[in-house]
Amino acid sequence: MIKEANSPESKQAARSYLNAMAKEKEENARRHEKMAGNKGGKAVSEAKFKEHCLKLAKEFRAEADEYKKAADALK
Repeated sequence: MIKEANSPESKQAARSYLNAMAKEKEENARRHEKMAGNKGGKAVSEAKFKEHCLKLAKEFRAEADEYKKAADALK
């Protein structure tokens, strides 16, 4: 879809898709950051859970940035 976006309409459709995906990734990142702050069980499992959530949040943010860059490249 993105590689074949040649017309203004197809580029807009691709940008809309990419921006929606970026938004979804940002929401996932925020949700995991929030979960990382939750206090739960034992100290070791709590630390591992926090580490896990923050790692996922970082990955989601990186993916969101890639989607945004791809959307911007279609202008």
